[in-house]
Amino acid sequence: MGDQSPSPLNLVVVGGVAGGMSFAARARRLSESASITVFEKGPFVGYANCGIPYALGGIIQSDEALILQTPDSIKARYNVDIRHSTEVIAIDRENKTVEYKTQGQEAKSMKYDKLILAQGADAFRPPISGSNAPNVFTLQTIPDMTAIKSYVAAHCSKSVAVIGGGFIGLEAAESLHALGMKVSIVEYMPHVFPPVDQDIAEPIHAEIRRNNVDLHLNARVKEIVAPIEAEGTGNGSSHVLLESGEKVPGDIILLVVGVRPRITLAKTAGLEISRFGIVTNAQMQSTTDPDIYAVGDMAETTNSITLLPQNLALAGPANRQGRLAADHIFGRDVSYRGNVGTSVCQIFGINVGLVGPSITSLHSQSPNLDPEYVTVHPPNHAAYYPGATPLTLKLAFSKRNGNILGAQIIGKAGVDKRIDVLATAIQARMTVYDLEHLELAYAPPFGSAKDPVNMAGFVASNVLRGDTEIIHPEDLTPEILDQYQVIDVRSPGEFARGYVRGAKLAPLNELRGRLGDLDREKKVLVYCQVGYRGYLGYRILKQEGFKVVNLDGGFKAVSQGGFGLLVG
Repeated sequence: MGDQSPSPLNLVVVGGVAGGMSFAARARRLSESASITVFEKGPFVGYANCGIPYALGGIIQSDEALILQTPDSIKARYNVDIRHSTEVIAIDRENKTVEYKTQGQEAKSMKYDKLILAQGADAFRPPISGSNAPNVFTLQTIPDMTAIKSYVAAHCSKSVAVIGGGFIGLEAAESLHALGMKVSIVEYMPHVFPPVDQDIAEPIHAEIRRNNVDLHLNARVKEIVAPIEAEGTGNGSSHVLLESGEKVPGDIILLVVGVRPRITLAKTAGLEISRFGIVTNAQMQSTTDPDIYAVGDMAETTNSITLLPQNLALAGPANRQGRLAADHIFGRDVSYRGNVGTSVCQIFGINVGLVGPSITSLHSQSPNLDPEYVTVHPPNHAAYYPGATPLTLKLAFSKRNGNILGAQIIGKAGVDKRIDVLATAIQARMTVYDLEHLELAYAPPFGSAKDPVNMAGFVASNVLRGDTEIIHPEDLTPEILDQYQVIDVRSPGEFARGYVRGAKLAPLNELRGRLGDLDREKKVLVYCQVGYRGYLGYRILKQEGFKVVNLDGGFKAVSQGGFGLLVG
């Protein structure tokens, strides 16, 4: 008898958005014979849920633009069987079957050879009194968005209170503001966009307030008070009651306080889980059952910088994980490398980018990495070319070996370009010394001969080589500041507009002639507007025998970063 060909694989996918559809498309490209079935609990598959906050307020004008594929188009192109509006309710690992139920039908079962769980995450609803009122919404899916739009239209809603100042909350706030609604943001933490540090968030706060959005920080929600419904129209005052007693008005309330991985199905099936999701190996297989894979928001992965477990609710990693799982099933030698957490967000007229942990997180969770950071404020392109705007770039690195640990950037333009370069550098295991040598595209409309990424590398390398010693605004209290003689090397005009408390003016070009005015027995803190002239002043004073530190990021880091106690 001749050799028999192996039976085609029966692949079952639970979840039809980023990770699940990425898997299905890749699996079909690798095998024309495999049977591929995708179960999706909701009515849509292959849609762009990241665009939902923008479609909510009409920045994306057509809701249909979010629907990238339909069951028919997927069937025609990929020969994948899509079962939408169908929920998988149980997994029988021993018999390798899933039990599923389509709306309005009896439960059925289907066999699998390999099962891919890509259910994503649920919007978290904290136990707040009134959170189930008819004008309180989450914003995770197209039906969520449709429900909000319908309510706004039916009730002529004019105001919204957004509870949560993360990605979705900020994007939704901007989108609804564009509709002309009165917007308030309520954030539990001391600053919005919690992945970044406080000083990077302060310009976001200023931009939010500049656009007449009310911002409530360190705000504890006590209760949501809903309107009294009468014959289908709102009657009464709807608001969010804070523990302080303040009432934040909102005809509608958006509850966007984060997500939780959908792990109920996996838990019932006996798979190993953690608070971050299903525990997987480097091939995205469940550590409990190698025939079950988990990808996307519901999978625990490893931060490749801190080596700590996490779950990352971002579409990019989900798509890559889905592709990788398909590769592994079809015999390819692949391993997931972990996440570095690259993200970017637009808030009205400014952009903020992040890769890796914040400085706050590094100090609290990974002090073994010996973290340090520098702050630079270069323009997004050549300063002499029209339209240049400043960036603030905060680069984290290890004092031990110069390894890049993360970066945060904020500005009006050029943020995404630099955060992508730094994310690539981290993935490539580069150091700050390598940033000095990067050859990046330069022409006056696009960048500078010394790109902001180069500049951050120069400053960080100077610190590691001992060419400068720095101190950060966050490390200065008024009491510590009193231990220094503070020297401002800016111009008189700059000094007149604000200065560090207790500073004496000694413009850089006059500093060498003013050394006799300084106390050689007392430490010197020197600073300028953004750091470079302070560094030059540092080099002069250091070589003249003074004990001196340069203020990282200069006066701009103090004034922009919210360190009001340090301002004279």
